[in-house]
This record gives sequence, structure tokens and C-alpha cells, in this order.
Amino acid sequence: AEELLLETSITRSFQQLQKLHEAWKEIGPVQKDKKDEIWDRFKAATDKLNKRRQEYYDSLREEQNKNYAAKYLLCEKAEQLADVSPESPRQWQQYTDQVNELFKMWKTIGFAPKKVNNEVWNRFRNALDAFYKNKKEFFKKYKDQQTENYNQKLNLCVQAEDMKSSADWRTTTEELINMQKE
Repeated sequence: AEELLLETSITRSFQQLQKLHEAWKEIGPVQKDKKDEIWDRFKAATDKLNKRRQEYYDSLREEQNKNYAAKYLLCEKAEQLADVSPESPRQWQQYTDQVNELFKMWKTIGFAPKKVNNEVWNRFRNALDAFYKNKKEFFKKYKDQQTENYNQKLNLCVQAEDMKSSADWRTTTEELINMQKE
């Protein structure tokens, strides 16, 4: 048991300690004059191992709570970004960079407590999904608008080509100027 104090793995030392306690029970009694001395020694090592284990899990719990708090803030920021409505591809790129940065930060943060880890991940994932859904819709409309603009300009080209053989210079000039403006 005293050697287990040198073990670096908390889990492994605790498992070994459990086996030693089982063995302690199976071995049976010792001489009366040695009984308290040997038990106190075994109990002291057990207490130290249990204290070390408890401190480890307390610090782990504290770290997970800090991770949860950090992830909670990232969720709030992601939800804010999911609600934005950029009006240009450049703005979308800026917001996408911010979302990507949030995701990088998310990956550097450790686990939250088990009971809320999946919940906080789903919240973050839903915010990212909403953002990318909005982005996809914007670029679909943007692409449709570009196609419409292309078709309108193509139509203007056809109209201009039809006028190239016109001899009515004044009217043709005015119509070409109006088409250029259009």
C-alpha cells in the first residue's frame, strides 16, 4: 500500500488498493500486540491514497466546471453569430472566420461534466448548423441573383446587337445610352 503512493496513475493505484483491502480481509488475524501497529500503518497508507484520489477528482471536477463555463460562453457567441444577417459575401466571410475561430477554441477546451457535456455540445452544434444554413441560403439567393443579372445583361447584348444596323442615329444613340445605364 505504501508503494502505491509512488504510482502516478490515480486509477491504477486505487484499483490496486482495492485488491490489497480484499487480500487484507482474506489473510486473517495477526498477533494481538502487532494488530494495531500493522493496521495503523495500512490505514495511514490507505488514507493518503484516498486523500490523493479525492483531491484529484476535486480538481478534475473544478476543471470540468471551468470548461463548462468556457463552452457556455462559446455557445452564446455562436448563437449571436447564427442570428446575424450579412448582406455581402465579404461580410459572410468575416463571420465565417469568427465561427471557425470559435470552433478552434472549442476543440482546445477539455470536457465539461458528464451530465452537461452532450447538452452543451448540442447547443453549440445547433448554433453552428443554424449559421451555416443561413449562409447556404444567402449564397443560393446570391447565385440566383447573379444568374438573373447575367440573363438580363445577355438580353441587353441581344438588343444592342439588333440595333447595330439601324440608320436612325439619334434614336439608336439614346436607346444605347439607356441600355448602358441599365
